[in-house]
Amino acid sequence: MSIAPMTRIYMVGPSQARERAMALLQSAGVVHIDLPKEKISRIADLPELKKIDAVLKALDRYADGDGISDDQIPDDQLVFRVESLLHRLSEATARLAHLDGLITDLEPWGDFDPAHAEELRRHGLYVNRYRAAQKDLEAVKIPQDAYLQVVSQKKYPLFFVISHRPELEVFHAALLGWPEMGLEQARREQQSLTQQQEMVRKTLAGLAGRREAVKKQYREALNRATLEHGIAALHSQEYLFGLEGWLPAENESLLQKTVSDSGLPLKIEMRKPSPDEQPPLLLKNNWFIKRIEPLLKLYGLPRYRDIDPSYFFAPFMILFFGICLSDAGYGLVFLLAAHIMEKKLGPKNPALILPLRLCQAFAVSTIVVGLITGSVFGYEFASRQWILLDVSVGAGDPMLFFYLALGLGVLHLSFSYLLGMLQAQNFQGVLQKLATLLVLWGGVSLVSRNIWFTNAAYSPILYYAGSGLIILGLLLTLLFSSDHRNWLARIGLGLWSIYGLTGLIGDLLSYARLFGLGIATSAIASVMNQLAGMVYGSAGPALGIPLAVLILIAGHSFNLALSILGSTVHSARLHFVEAFKNFFQGGGIEYKPFKTERG
Repeated sequence: MSIAPMTRIYMVGPSQARERAMALLQSAGVVHIDLPKEKISRIADLPELKKIDAVLKALDRYADGDGISDDQIPDDQLVFRVESLLHRLSEATARLAHLDGLITDLEPWGDFDPAHAEELRRHGLYVNRYRAAQKDLEAVKIPQDAYLQVVSQKKYPLFFVISHRPELEVFHAALLGWPEMGLEQARREQQSLTQQQEMVRKTLAGLAGRREAVKKQYREALNRATLEHGIAALHSQEYLFGLEGWLPAENESLLQKTVSDSGLPLKIEMRKPSPDEQPPLLLKNNWFIKRIEPLLKLYGLPRYRDIDPSYFFAPFMILFFGICLSDAGYGLVFLLAAHIMEKKLGPKNPALILPLRLCQAFAVSTIVVGLITGSVFGYEFASRQWILLDVSVGAGDPMLFFYLALGLGVLHLSFSYLLGMLQAQNFQGVLQKLATLLVLWGGVSLVSRNIWFTNAAYSPILYYAGSGLIILGLLLTLLFSSDHRNWLARIGLGLWSIYGLTGLIGDLLSYARLFGLGIATSAIASVMNQLAGMVYGSAGPALGIPLAVLILIAGHSFNLALSILGSTVHSARLHFVEAFKNFFQGGGIEYKPFKTERG
């Protein structure tokens, strides 16, 4: 379908040309190099890349602040400058945390100079600080020639004792050490460090405007590391080097021309993949299907010779999301938010473009379903003739929504079984999937007859057709659920597989979550409207209007956020848990060409 054909490539050349050859391949950017496990180096662990990445993240944090311009720093010194500023900021933060604790400890004692206590000690007068529990203060006893003064009893009693004895034991109290400085000195240092901290932050905010220069350094470092990474993957001998890799078949002539134009003494051989090889995977989808790829990669990629599930996954995922959210007003807000985020964040982070376009497709689906079901911010329309499918709890028939959800479940599972038949490795696998499909449709025929066609003329047709499909499916399951040569063992395994068919009921009922989430979203939106109306009616216009608006904004925002999360999770679950198990195995290797990063 959309899996690009790949070509196996072998390249051989003289050892003295290997660096130039790898630089050439990196500039071409089409070859996926096979990396021998014993030679793989982890690029992410290279210190230089980690250092520049940390600097970029720090500059991103300060990008929105008021900055001080610092154009005197050359571009190649930016990383070092930011690192030193971050180090100063870290030291100041740690010192401020220490000073905060010191000031809190000193405030009950007031301001004093610890050096004076040391001076008194040299003259034979000893001053010591103590802390005691509230219940133990009365039990504290000192000699008659000593003096005790309580300075605070807020949290716990604090007191000092003056005596001529160098080692005075005061029971029921803890001896406190002398601080490194007095209260006012600590406050002055705290103020100075706070000012320094603010100055460093402003300097970082000013340097954040030069992030592109740092990003350029990151790309250069990444390309150097990637080149070293590729060279490490080479099969090297004293006179020759070689590499193995893959490239899309459509790029064969491009690579041949690039090597030929370079003038390097390189020999390239290409061939189609052998049956036992697993080439890397390059998906080639159209503009609509491509947006589902980030979500698919979270689950896993298909193998090279498997069916690409994107054309199955994308339309059903988008439709299911729309049914779960099912409110045109919410869909419009979601669409505007996704569009604005794409315009603002897309140029800075291209990796966000596809997920945000997927969100836009989700939003359009939600708007369509919301208009069909007459749900717009949960508003109860007085005139409902324009609504194509009225499933509201009050004025409509929500069971229509329930039957629609199960009907989509039948269709979704049926497609997954058909894909499983196409994916099957042998005829026995095809019959096994066919048997499950027959049982599913047989059950649907019997249930439909009992619900909608009890008095219809073709009720017997549905009965006999459904019964026949179920019987045929059970027979196929009994006989072909295993390819065991012993028929007794095969029938035994078939009986167990027939028992496993009862799971079809659970799989199908899982699609009722589409009904539940769709009804819940509209119902909660309607409740928010009613609650705002009640507050407005009871509080009057002066107070009621702002309170009602606050309830509407907060309530609908919470409902929208929760519904988006639930719609995404449950729609994905219906694919990952119910459908993909019938045909999708995963385990594919993503195509990652050896190339120069250009931004």
